[in-house]
Amino acid sequence: MRVEFKPEGIHLPSIDLWLDPRVPVPAAWLSHAHSDHARGLHETAIATAITGRLYRHRWPLPANRTQHLLTLNPGQSMEWRGATLTARQAAHILGAAQLEIVYEGECLVYTGDIKRRTPICGWETQPIPCDHLIIESTFGLPIYQFLEAAEAQTRIANFARECLAAGQTPIFQGYGLGRGQEIAHTLALHQIPCQIHHSIAALIPYFEAEGYTFPTESASGAILVTPGQEEKVPIPPAKRKTALVSGWAALDNARARSNADVLIPYSDHADFSELLTLIAESNPAQIDIVHGYAAPLAHILRQRGYNAREARL
Repeated sequence: MRVEFKPEGIHLPSIDLWLDPRVPVPAAWLSHAHSDHARGLHETAIATAITGRLYRHRWPLPANRTQHLLTLNPGQSMEWRGATLTARQAAHILGAAQLEIVYEGECLVYTGDIKRRTPICGWETQPIPCDHLIIESTFGLPIYQFLEAAEAQTRIANFARECLAAGQTPIFQGYGLGRGQEIAHTLALHQIPCQIHHSIAALIPYFEAEGYTFPTESASGAILVTPGQEEKVPIPPAKRKTALVSGWAALDNARARSNADVLIPYSDHADFSELLTLIAESNPAQIDIVHGYAAPLAHILRQRGYNAREARL
């Protein structure tokens, strides 16, 4: 199946379907609800039910517009212009999914953003043997190695407790969708109260609908903000400490870039080892790598005998 990598996104011209396009298109698959993947009002959008709800929250439909929002949950298939589309579980954020496309005897898998380890919130990744794999490489260098979810949760809770015991306020940095809710959910499991930034709190009901719990609001507990907001917290520096929970926390220079005292290297993306594991499980004949360290990872994979290339958007 021919694949076109364009500035607007990834296009499958044989079936006229776009994968996470950056501009409005006639028909799009949305792998998850982060705004760099689910943006614009496409004529037809295909996504999991959870991604569809989060997408609609972030992209309300104007009264004068119509849109076909089709649901394709993991394990479900649909026919699309001569191809069979099947959604498969992906660990990234709540509702994330891969797309398996079978067309004229060839199986292509688009991972979207993905990780192999079990996430704090969301589904586990289902590896899919395929002929052609399109995979992301946000952290596709050997220097990136991340924590398992359980260890990350232990570090989050221990940091909060140690700060509170010392009379300091623990501040966590988390993205508005995904990491923020995972940190908040972890604090709830350890019965640590927390004040939550509105951009994170606004999406908590979607997680609660899937059974996740969240902490009691309290001015005497932790504070959870989006990156860049920690310096606006009206607490003297001597009375607070900040933790960065991120894949970028795998590198020590993240302290200076994020004003963090503590680094907790947990991500909703795959680290280098996870990428190698997922690729081996998929065992594709062709690999296209997008985003991040695509060129270095493609070089490493070719050295290991894979037919891999960087695909530039």
